[in-house]
Amino acid sequence: MLNYWRLTALMSAVIIQFVPLAKSAIAQEREGCFLVNAAGEVINLNQLCSPQESIKLTGNDGKFIEDYKRLAKSYSPDATNNLLQSIQSSPGQKIAAAKRMCAEAKSGESLPEVKLRAIAQAASIENPTVKESFLAEADIITTLAGNHYCPELANK
Repeated sequence: MLNYWRLTALMSAVIIQFVPLAKSAIAQEREGCFLVNAAGEVINLNQLCSPQESIKLTGNDGKFIEDYKRLAKSYSPDATNNLLQSIQSSPGQKIAAAKRMCAEAKSGESLPEVKLRAIAQAASIENPTVKESFLAEADIITTLAGNHYCPELANK
């Protein structure tokens, strides 16, 4: 009986050596909901995924989101994809940023100054797609803030 247990232990040790271990995790290469098929093509699934943030998109907020999506499509495909994923996943953050810009503008800083500050911040971003997305978002939010939340300050 003891020989049986020794043989079982020896066989288990040998078999375990040949069992493949779990592969290490790979970071997601882009944001949002997507699938990479066998051909390596990225298929956008954002319409199937539920947004991470639930927000009532009516009135100025709804128009802001619609205009954001429309303006996002005027940039490079990669930047457009980043912008659309960003607005889909966190529309409330974009709305809050626009309202914050209006509050800053009402306290003395003009909307063009806000854009200049974003340009200065972007100077340290090395990745061209990330830099374009950052600048595009700053431009879109600043423009739309003036249109939707503080029109009296839009041309100042």
